[in-house]
Amino acid sequence: MKVEGSAHEFRENWVEREETTYSHFTREYPQNQIQLAFRNHWRTWNRLFPELSTPGRVLEVGSGRGSLSMYFSQASWVSTILDLVPEVLQQAKTQFAAHSLPVKSIVADCLDMPIADNSFDVVFSIGLLEHFTDPGPVLSEQFRVLAPGGLLVGYVVPEPAPGCVQESHEWVNDLLRILLADDDDSGPGEQKSEVFRSDYRSEHYSRILSDLGCSGVGHSGTYPLPMISQSPEFPFTLLPPKAEIALTSYFQSLLDGRASAGIDDPWLCEEEFGQAFLVWGRKPS
Repeated sequence: MKVEGSAHEFRENWVEREETTYSHFTREYPQNQIQLAFRNHWRTWNRLFPELSTPGRVLEVGSGRGSLSMYFSQASWVSTILDLVPEVLQQAKTQFAAHSLPVKSIVADCLDMPIADNSFDVVFSIGLLEHFTDPGPVLSEQFRVLAPGGLLVGYVVPEPAPGCVQESHEWVNDLLRILLADDDDSGPGEQKSEVFRSDYRSEHYSRILSDLGCSGVGHSGTYPLPMISQSPEFPFTLLPPKAEIALTSYFQSLLDGRASAGIDDPWLCEEEFGQAFLVWGRKPS
């Protein structure tokens, strides 16, 4: 199968849109639903992966603005972000600097990274793997630069499954598109370029990791909340600030309710229900 992705479409969306200036990292209480999501990503990853408590070298592949890498950097990890689009990395570096967080950056293709073998203790991607018809070479390259004993994590956002939490809330987004539509949306940056997204589930990626030689391969659904926006497609468009604050408070109450119901980690869920899923494995020592 030919390896195809959406590099051109990603660049068009990143370079032309105001959303690229959003910061999804915060040291304070989250002010919008995406800040809430990344705060929970970081908390859940630390619960799932005990090795994150000891800082080391981390690489985020296809990093975009590098929101989760900012949490790694805050926790004293030596963070490197890699993306194919220079403008994306420049925006990311601006956001790291605004929070006084160090970061290294590499402009490169995730299929051919100019990085020596066994260079990083953790290699991860968020919202990258699902944009390839064959994610095998992408994961193989990540496995190559992972140090022995290191952790490889993929956060995958596939085409929604029937019964996904988003499905029952799409009517809200449809309504918002009508209510918040501009009189003239034909200007540059208003229309998002469509990106390819596969419908592979965790078993597909887990099999690739196993074939590469990873040990302890695992997976879990995550993000059990809807994404509410007039334009939730990549890159995510936020609602007005007051609406985001109210929505964030409501979403937190839903997570608190899941915890009160005895769910060990309210940010994890059945794969078919959540917005995304995690797959992971470790490179043998």
